[in-house]
Amino acid sequence: MHRRLVGLCLVLLLGGCASIPFEKPLLSPTRVLTAAELAAADWRAVPGGWRIRQSGLFELRGLRLPMEGFLELDNDGRRVRLVALEGLGLKLFDLTVTVDGVEVHHLLPDLAKDPRLAEAVAASVRRIFLAPRPDAGDRLEIRKRDYRLTRPGRERVEFLFGGEPPLLLETRVRGAAGDWRVGYYQFREAAGVPIPEGILLQDRRAGYRLTLWLESVKRVEE
Repeated sequence: MHRRLVGLCLVLLLGGCASIPFEKPLLSPTRVLTAAELAAADWRAVPGGWRIRQSGLFELRGLRLPMEGFLELDNDGRRVRLVALEGLGLKLFDLTVTVDGVEVHHLLPDLAKDPRLAEAVAASVRRIFLAPRPDAGDRLEIRKRDYRLTRPGRERVEFLFGGEPPLLLETRVRGAAGDWRVGYYQFREAAGVPIPEGILLQDRRAGYRLTLWLESVKRVEE
């Protein structure tokens, strides 16, 4: 039974490049700001955390895994608890992801046959919600219609802000260990904080992509 259900989720792509399923952000003329002010505008830096109901699509080298479920983001503890279900309610996996690790509470046996899957999902969640994050020490470049924070090192880390007020629109990391980007789209307010409705992570080198639709977001204050 489980194998038939998972078989409905894991289907072959028909080929071609997937497009971004969200509206492009609207950019505005920039103004004088500091790196610290931009870093503070990151919704993941808000004290406390968020309870999120989301749907998603994980794509890995020709496989597609649709999912829905729940996510709890602890901004203070820098951890995420993610429970993913398929459309009929079968639990696919239950993970706790931190900045430097992952704890697997549950993984459907058919999915556990490919160890890349849990690792790739955990890496995606970490990159989207936990690290890296903008910092006051990052180098700031103010351009006509966007702001760019960069962090040189073994990997080049870039954060792109835009709009008014400026919001984090993209994180990009390139280096020997990887080449990936996260885009944040269609912001709406939740508890007075602009939160993206859509998130797209693409890892070009590892060959996977995670698209999230945040359907319900509630603030959790400690």
